[in-house]
Amino acid sequence: MRSARLNLVGVLLGICLAGLLALPARAREKMGMPDLAQEEQTCLPTSTANLIVWFGLHGYPKLIVNGDNADDGYIHTVHRIISDTDASYQEGTRPAAICYGISKYIHDAGYGCDVEYRGVDWNMAKYPQVVDDPLADKYKDYQKTPAPFTRDWLKDNDDPNKGFILLLAYVTFDRNSNSFHDAINAGHAVTLVNVEPDMILIHDPAHYEDEPGRKILTPELLTGGTFQLPGYAAPVDGLMLLSGTILDTPPGAGVMLTGAVCVTMHPASENSTVVASVGGSPGATIGGKTSPATSPSSPTTPAASPSAGWAMWLFNLIFSK
Repeated sequence: MRSARLNLVGVLLGICLAGLLALPARAREKMGMPDLAQEEQTCLPTSTANLIVWFGLHGYPKLIVNGDNADDGYIHTVHRIISDTDASYQEGTRPAAICYGISKYIHDAGYGCDVEYRGVDWNMAKYPQVVDDPLADKYKDYQKTPAPFTRDWLKDNDDPNKGFILLLAYVTFDRNSNSFHDAINAGHAVTLVNVEPDMILIHDPAHYEDEPGRKILTPELLTGGTFQLPGYAAPVDGLMLLSGTILDTPPGAGVMLTGAVCVTMHPASENSTVVASVGGSPGATIGGKTSPATSPSSPTTPAASPSAGWAMWLFNLIFSK
């Protein structure tokens, strides 16, 4: 009886493997990427640390700060990135500091890199400035007009020397004006692990230490409409709505991928270079803890269409943490 069961398991496994072998070659996942949990409003530095540690374990060891053990070193790495990006436990990370801070961290570790942001141009938003930003002069040279985001860009994640941090916004949708609006006046950041046409695998730092942050999202490409920011209607062509695993989305809202930061590691002999930076005023933060915006009387963001393919589901079931 036991032999019959083993034979059945072998047949089923053979069918699954045959099906997988018949599929096109899949994108290369960044296997073993850390799944760190954020402290308060530090999603951007924590998402960055996931990628930085992965680079550190794959040819760039000086990127990981020394500690009493591996976990302690990872925590020190997060704290150093918090410092370099001028992130706040209460207010999050100003967009203008992202590329600057990541590049500084990598350069200080002795490596060269390119750090590029593509997506919504936060420089165009006219956030009311309640108080002066003491760091405004520090980042004024990094508030450049970014290139548009395109989904194909994320395919560069297959390169072991490249990685992405995805920037998200919680939004509501107004069908009458074909426009999206902030559901809350803050964003979120996650680390890209793998991407396929109908699936995005991420590590989301918004989880408790004993919970997994590994999540599968389904993307829906946007081909029209605007994202309404203060004083600026940002076109959303090329951006994506994300559905699937819950991302702590406010009631009646959806999640929009507003852009991404790509980190490209160079040989140690090269200097660090910032190719482009995401700009923004002090009113814009990633992971900032702010009061919810006034909820517009609009329908929920349209649901994204296809579900993740069965092969990716099977792969994730076998290899996920």
